[in-house]
Amino acid sequence: MRKILVLLVISIVFSGCISEEKETKTKELDLEIGEEYTYEFYSNGSYIGYNKYKVVGKEGENYLIESEVNISQANIDLKIDAKYTITKECMPVHYEFVAYVNNEKQTVSCEFKEGSVHEVATKGEQRFEKDIKLEEGTYLIDNNMIGQMALMLRTMELKIGDSYVIPMFAAQPMKALKIEMKVGEIEKIEGYDCYKLDFIELGYYIYVSDGELIKMETKDKTLIIVLKR
Repeated sequence: MRKILVLLVISIVFSGCISEEKETKTKELDLEIGEEYTYEFYSNGSYIGYNKYKVVGKEGENYLIESEVNISQANIDLKIDAKYTITKECMPVHYEFVAYVNNEKQTVSCEFKEGSVHEVATKGEQRFEKDIKLEEGTYLIDNNMIGQMALMLRTMELKIGDSYVIPMFAAQPMKALKIEMKVGEIEKIEGYDCYKLDFIELGYYIYVSDGELIKMETKDKTLIIVLKR
């Protein structure tokens, strides 16, 4: 399936060396129904759109999230309406969206079970279906869904100098992958004391304060995504 709009480039394959794998210490999510966050996208200094997510309910101990993406850049108009269900450990249970790319409809539906995900996707009249193996502890982090990254980071206990390898699944390119994250020094960002996280293969720095994703940026700073206050 052709990727929708790769702004958050997580659909990558790499063959370089990764540090010795180390699991992050994690904590459970404690979300309130009605919580809502918006992340704004800026390309070369110009506002191009947003990703919004909201906690809309619970299903047992699982959280129900609704998310919206609206981005206009160059000759591309992208709109996504998504829903996903995650456990209190931020593990995915279900993910679906309907997207329009320049008015062409695309859909994704994912059902997760232990060790795998079953995905069905459409693009126009084309249909794609695939079973993908996942290792234990795989997070759902899809393209342009900044809220998914923010929720994952809320579960992590960070320590300066540590390096972790995080298993992720990206639905749009139908890929499972591992990404190395290095925890840097504290920096003042948008008025907050933030850990600087280096997502090496993604080419992004992400800044986190008290578990909250404040800002992310490409290393050349051509794309910046910030939490709207």
